Amino acid sequence: MLWKILLVALVPLLVTATDAGADRSLRCRGRIVSIGATAAQVKDTCGDPVQVEQWEEGGDSHISQLFDYETERYLAPKLIKGPLHMERWTYNLGSNKFIRYLYFQNGELFKIETGDKGSD
Repeated sequence: MLWKILLVALVPLLVTATDAGADRSLRCRGRIVSIGATAAQVKDTCGDPVQVEQWEEGGDSHISQLFDYETERYLAPKLIKGPLHMERWTYNLGSNKFIRYLYFQNGELFKIETGDKGSD
């Protein structure tokens, strides 16, 4: 009976473990880009992405934040006026690797996610 309860508790964890994961760095062309890099640095290292999505968040509001890239946490407030320019770059690294999604906030890389297997 106890094993059934454990199995029911573990199944959701196993299912979510296969979802896209977040990484702190990405290897491109033998070089590494990490959280905190600028869009220009990423493009210089990895080349052009296969897809770029852009949107704005925050409108004319004031947003307070300070993100510590080492601990991946917000530490203290920092006033950012106006909208945040957001981008998601998609890199398809081939059929032997996973698709990578790079998220930028005002031109600065703040999140890297791993997607499904890529294609040629």
